[in-house]
Amino acid sequence: MYLFHIIFLLLFISRSTEALSSNRKTIFQCDQHFDESQPEGVIEFPSLPKQLAISHGVNNSKPEQQYNLQCVYTFVAGPRQRVRLEFDHFLLSGSSENCDIEYVDIYSEVESVDEDILQSALGGRYCGTVAPHVRISLRHVMKIVLHSRSTNHEDSHGFRAKYSFIPEDKFIAGEPVSGKKCSYIIDSSDRKIGTLYSPTYPGTYPHNMHCSYLMKGYRGERIRLFFTDFDIFFGGEHCPYDSITIFDGPTPSSPIIRKVCGLQQRMEIYSMTNSLLIHFDTTHPAKSDPRGFIMDYEFSSRFVNIDKLLNKQRGVTHIRGTECDVRVESNRETTHTISSPNYPEVYPANTTCTYIIHGLQGEQNLEKVILTFDSIAVLSFDTSPATAPPSVDDIACPSAWVGIAIGEGNMKAVMSSTDDSIFDVTLCERIPSDSPLLGPYISEGPRMVMQFGSTDTRDDRITPIGFKATIEFKTDFGVTGESLGTSNECRFRFTSSTGFFNSPRYPANYPLDTNCTYYIVGQPGKEILLHFEQFALSGDDDSNCNDYLDVYDVFVKNGKEELRLKERYCSDTFPGPSVSAFGSHEMRVVFTSGSSGTANGFKALFEIRTARKEDVPRGEAHIRRGAYRCGSVINSTADKPNGLIISPNYPVKYNKDVHCDWQINVKEGYQVLLKMEAIDVEGEMTSDSASCQKAVIRVEGAPRMEYCGTKREFFEAYLSPSNSVRISFLTAPDKVNGLKGFNLSWTEVKNLSGKDESVCKSDSLYLCTYSKLCIDAKLRCNGLDNCGYGVQDDTDEQHCSLKEKSADQTIVVAAIFCGAIFLFICILFLYLFKTKLDKKKKSKRKSDTKHRQRQPYRQQKPMHKPQFDSELSPPATSRFVHHDATGIMPPIPLHQIGSSSRDMYS
Repeated sequence: MYLFHIIFLLLFISRSTEALSSNRKTIFQCDQHFDESQPEGVIEFPSLPKQLAISHGVNNSKPEQQYNLQCVYTFVAGPRQRVRLEFDHFLLSGSSENCDIEYVDIYSEVESVDEDILQSALGGRYCGTVAPHVRISLRHVMKIVLHSRSTNHEDSHGFRAKYSFIPEDKFIAGEPVSGKKCSYIIDSSDRKIGTLYSPTYPGTYPHNMHCSYLMKGYRGERIRLFFTDFDIFFGGEHCPYDSITIFDGPTPSSPIIRKVCGLQQRMEIYSMTNSLLIHFDTTHPAKSDPRGFIMDYEFSSRFVNIDKLLNKQRGVTHIRGTECDVRVESNRETTHTISSPNYPEVYPANTTCTYIIHGLQGEQNLEKVILTFDSIAVLSFDTSPATAPPSVDDIACPSAWVGIAIGEGNMKAVMSSTDDSIFDVTLCERIPSDSPLLGPYISEGPRMVMQFGSTDTRDDRITPIGFKATIEFKTDFGVTGESLGTSNECRFRFTSSTGFFNSPRYPANYPLDTNCTYYIVGQPGKEILLHFEQFALSGDDDSNCNDYLDVYDVFVKNGKEELRLKERYCSDTFPGPSVSAFGSHEMRVVFTSGSSGTANGFKALFEIRTARKEDVPRGEAHIRRGAYRCGSVINSTADKPNGLIISPNYPVKYNKDVHCDWQINVKEGYQVLLKMEAIDVEGEMTSDSASCQKAVIRVEGAPRMEYCGTKREFFEAYLSPSNSVRISFLTAPDKVNGLKGFNLSWTEVKNLSGKDESVCKSDSLYLCTYSKLCIDAKLRCNGLDNCGYGVQDDTDEQHCSLKEKSADQTIVVAAIFCGAIFLFICILFLYLFKTKLDKKKKSKRKSDTKHRQRQPYRQQKPMHKPQFDSELSPPATSRFVHHDATGIMPPIPLHQIGSSSRDMYS
């Protein structure tokens, strides 16, 4: 039994092995060879050629049957020929990521027919539906190998390719360099004009290859390259893999014009000298089929003479790789000259020169460009001399032009070399020397672009022909206003009714070591309102005043200016609104930056308006041209040694454009003590900074120049140095949030610290214990701290206990007295009320008795207390019992009434 099972297992294994071997046939060979006897033809691969299937015994009726097929197609061209292979149908099994079942390998760099393809460079492996690009052999041999283990027998499955043998002359760029496979020398003595192809263009170029092309011209010649097709694998911005590098000279140490890869369209390059070197380098990039390049070249002396165009000017350089593009760069406040090619002779045809003009732009410099033409004679069709200055709108320049691009968008369009370049100004023809079209043209920033172009040349027999222009670079501080002084001086004047000024280069950072002066000038009878939209200066921990802004009032007396400093603002303060002093119709603002640290700077707005009639208002508050003017002169008296100053509408919100001034005057020898009782003014204050952009309180001579915010502890008690003090409150003329405002107390005091205190011994005066301030005795116990200055001193409010106790006793006595009177009145009222009530009751009883004697039988039962028969007295009950059914009592004899009635009511 066991023997039977063993024999059965051996038979099963044997048959399975035979079946497996029948499905995996030996690799079928289907090699084909093509040579110059068949200069062109077609190769095809259906699922399996019928004759091939018959010869190998493959049954096509069983599509599931798998075969193992390898076909080698060998193409051998004749001498000085190449093989070209182009697929027009390609459908194999697999995909570009997985080519295990079926694929085609291409070997286009084979050197000989007998070469082992396993030792040759693989040009690419393809499967699925992506067909190989056109292939051209590097030499005269090409091989492709088909591997297939597919069971796909569909009619569309397979590939179809056309092959041909082509001359290799176009791939021989010039004289080959001995010992190097792909190096050529191209000499203008052989060919002035030609076309250069990459080694296998338009087929996929080989991997891991280096080609070199040295182009040599005669003295005075320049070389022009024009790429009509350019497809090099793009591996990154700096082309680290495949690339073309063009050197402006004969060796790799020459300056590089360009290193380029990717896809390029109509790329044009000029050499500066008579030699040029091209390197074409390839690696083994990711799977792709880049074509390479095709390039037209020309040696010629007709191209623009660069040396003559530049005229050895410092700062004027040729842009390498272009025919005549020029870069003009400032050397700080310099002047340069540019001209058309061959000026003053006729300019060449079909030439375009771009002039890129750069002023200084950096941390320390910002310049503008001023372009002025000395002459323009860029002729189109009308060559007659101009009789009148043409208008910009009337100028049409179809065949030659000078275009000026000032706007950022137009400059970008011109520099991108597009055909739709748009200029801010286009000029041509012969323009008269007195025409405003000659300029000056001023840039919006530090850059300007100008372009000269010609498609044809015309000569009116008058010289010069072309154009010549002067370029000036002037420092541009980015400040609107009338410039004063030289171009590198930051001095500007403003006279309009409203306007603004800013720090240099705002909103960019201002430069270091800069000094700018701004003159805001009004006419007599005017005043100037100044407020800031932005303020950010540089400062550090050691000194927050590295950079600062000084604001001056300007007075003119006898023709001489007198400047009075209002405030100096540093990095710790955002200035609040400010008004020029009374009698001053001019302000001067001076900005100074240090040698280290920079910031965005400032933007200030000003308004020149009608001046106020008096320095401090003496009448009622009023509205003046939309601004709310308020304040007063306050003089202390014996009855008023202190008081309060409050903002308009306090504690209701204040308005915009408010200007208030208060002047407090006290007796000679006394001073003014100011204390903030409440503050709610928009802005923010800290112990070492203040930002009072929209509303500000200023106290003349106070330790801090500006006050705002909501924390009154930052307003320390202030003692004026004299017997007078000035307080101002201003809000911005534009929108403000409008908070409650402020409440400020003032007190007339005499500071006796370190002095003879006997002067304050009078009963009408009080000497503060710690601060040694002498105040009016009436200020004691008034609920305000009138003593605190420099030290904590509220002694004027701490000696009020006796007065408070006496007042309390008075209130108690008064309350007792009032209570006694009230109690007496109440008792009297109750006695009178009781007496009157008793009299009323007696009167009522008498009236009721009389009524009952006249009609005793008419008395009715009380409504509120029902009575029953059982409750009545017996005589009455008997009477009700014996009445008849009708309810009418029987008549009673008159002689019985007297006795019976007495019995009833007894």
